[in-house]
Amino acid sequence: MAVTSPPRPSRASTSGRPASANPPPVPATGQFRVHWDRVVILATILVLIMILVVVLIIRAVAGDGHRRQATEAASAAGLAAHPSAATTSAVPSVAPQLCPSAAARPIYAAPAVAGGDPAARTVALTFDDGPGKFTYQVLDILNEKQVRATFFVLGKGIAQHPEMLKAIVTAGDMVGNHTWSHPMPKSSIGWKASSLAREIQRTQQEIAETTGQEACLFRPPGGVTKGVNRVSHGTTLSIVMWSVDTRDWSGQRPGNARFANTIRKRAQRGLTEEHPVVLLHDGGGYRGWTVAALPGIIDDYRAAGYQFVDLAGRT
Repeated sequence: MAVTSPPRPSRASTSGRPASANPPPVPATGQFRVHWDRVVILATILVLIMILVVVLIIRAVAGDGHRRQATEAASAAGLAAHPSAATTSAVPSVAPQLCPSAAARPIYAAPAVAGGDPAARTVALTFDDGPGKFTYQVLDILNEKQVRATFFVLGKGIAQHPEMLKAIVTAGDMVGNHTWSHPMPKSSIGWKASSLAREIQRTQQEIAETTGQEACLFRPPGGVTKGVNRVSHGTTLSIVMWSVDTRDWSGQRPGNARFANTIRKRAQRGLTEEHPVVLLHDGGGYRGWTVAALPGIIDDYRAAGYQFVDLAGRT
């Protein structure tokens, strides 16, 4: 005989109604249910992102100001350590320089002494790629030896060391334009007119604002002259090259003291010329051996009877 279990009583709900095994589905009402907890979280995230963006923008603007102040302070500190600091803290009060008409062709020879004997042999020392940390040492030697020179400066170097450019002008030396950032196009391709014009103009403005003077000379980086005339035509900029390359820009490094003698020997090649223009560098890298060679170079030319002039013929 089969035994059957008695039927189990249905579990009653707390309300007294029988509980259903599967609760009835909630009828659709056609309304969108808003999860306010999620909305609050998303809104909070958006607000935090906006605050972060604002903070980053403020820091970027403030950082530029601090960097500029730091650059000016560093420049002033470096200048203060030099004997000429007191005389170059402001723009030199010199008469505005009027540029002559631009030379029709690039210049490779030193000028005759202004107002002097046109037959006298002259030599022009020129320094490229500054101002930099070796500029003051060069100026000290030129001052000690009573020699004028010409400095072809970079705009970015002026922006970093404006007091050095003022020191060059105060010392009575001449300043020329050597572009803003020293770009180096291939000699076979030459310069792109628009980019070179920007480089020159930006540097001209920096020179004028720092010294109150206008540069009358331009030396193209690397000696690349192709395409320069398209930019300099109609301006007062004369293009200046060199006749003696000491190549002090190549291979110079600390610890190689013999390189100073190499620079001096290369400079002596100009002793066979009537009006040499000697290429040297006070910026663009380590120039300690250029500084070391400079007194001997001056002595060699002076002993040979040359008069030192800047590229305006001033002694």
